[in-house]
Amino acid sequence: MGLLSIERETLRTGPLVLRDRKLLVCGSCGWVHYAMTFEEKLAIDRGLARYNLTPAEQLLHESVYRQCLRCESPVGGFRAAAERDLDRAAGHMVTPVLINNS
Repeated sequence: MGLLSIERETLRTGPLVLRDRKLLVCGSCGWVHYAMTFEEKLAIDRGLARYNLTPAEQLLHESVYRQCLRCESPVGGFRAAAERDLDRAAGHMVTPVLINNS
């Protein structure tokens, strides 16, 4: 999948089907997340370029992807999602999380 198609997938509206993704669950609240790819992160960064964010604003934006969307626990407390976690997540949005810098 080329970078352009990743960007199109990232910016489109409607449900996105994730295949062959690492799914993680927040150890505090049980919310399921998927590990963002480097290409997805680049696509998001390109979309933000037009806003000329300050370094502080960039750091704030990045922090959103390093914590649970639901309870704001840091990504360090996440674990691999088990089948029971996926069953519980059926029907709700699975949100992205950035687990490393690469």
